[in-house]
Amino acid sequence: MKGYRHITTLSNGKKVANFSSPHPFTFTDGSILPAMDLEISKELSLKEIETPINDKGDIEISFEITGMIEGEMHSWEQGYKRLHVDVVFCPLPMIMALKKSGYDLLHSPFRTIRMADRITKLSSITYQCL
Repeated sequence: MKGYRHITTLSNGKKVANFSSPHPFTFTDGSILPAMDLEISKELSLKEIETPINDKGDIEISFEITGMIEGEMHSWEQGYKRLHVDVVFCPLPMIMALKKSGYDLLHSPFRTIRMADRITKLSSITYQCL
């Protein structure tokens, strides 16, 4: 695995990683999953597709997975198969794009954060979202 990848083991034994967020995640057990380097975070950004809906400025936005993201996903899938990581936290639009493409999320490490408390911004150590 590349040197910039960081895996944090939570108090329940779950091994978690940050796919691309430039922000750290703090969990209910006090564990912290570090932010991704800003340059890498930008490289792993989804392709945004904006479709105008009307002349009032309303748009529909959708997202596509890029080749860079696919390569990174492959690396994390290998780490998942080798039991190095249990969950790789991704942005919700990435999860939505994967679902739309028919990707089998259930048998992959890719999930999005489930906030346990939106006021304190603590992430759940028990649950994550598909």
